[in-house]
Amino acid sequence: MMKRLFVVFFFLTAGLHTFGQVKSVMFDIKDFITQDSTRAVTYGVYGKLSGDSLYTFKRFDFEGTLLSSGSFKDDSLQVPHGKFIYYDWITPDNNPLNMGYEINGKERYIQLTGTFTNGVKTGRWISFYPNGVLKQVITYNQGIVHGAYQYFNTDGKVMVSGLYILGKKSGTWTLNGGKQENEYVDDKLISTLKGKKLRDKQAQSKNLN
Repeated sequence: MMKRLFVVFFFLTAGLHTFGQVKSVMFDIKDFITQDSTRAVTYGVYGKLSGDSLYTFKRFDFEGTLLSSGSFKDDSLQVPHGKFIYYDWITPDNNPLNMGYEINGKERYIQLTGTFTNGVKTGRWISFYPNGVLKQVITYNQGIVHGAYQYFNTDGKVMVSGLYILGKKSGTWTLNGGKQENEYVDDKLISTLKGKKLRDKQAQSKNLN
């Protein structure tokens, strides 16, 4: 394990001459930093670019495959800050298009992107299907789900949309691609409309407009 880590680390850091100093760290199965190589399942390399205040970070498996990238404010990697990108393999389990291991010749895809500010999630966090189509958009404010939410099917159609206020569902939520509407107050379901009642409401709204 350690020999493989050294070989991969050598080739990865050999081209990072723009960094003042490159360090490595290992992670266990629970994503905690470990010094025990027998418990390590992934590892990261990080360092500061010349004149930069952040530590640029890249995480790999022990085959050298990039799993995620981002940046931290501290060299103990406790305060993520800036944009993060997470990658994954295409498999029959997550590839409903052809139940294969690649799409358009690609075996991997960007699974999730988002931004941390001083250690907490902020703004829109966006996940994707293996074919690159949007899967989910969640909005955060100071680490709390707050703002618009959307969930898409593999064809890009909005299936679920609504609003979170400080982590709680609020107002009208549209489900099943527009075939159902739920009304929430402080995360409590107040009413549900679907079928003829929903169609009557939608028709009335069109007439008013």
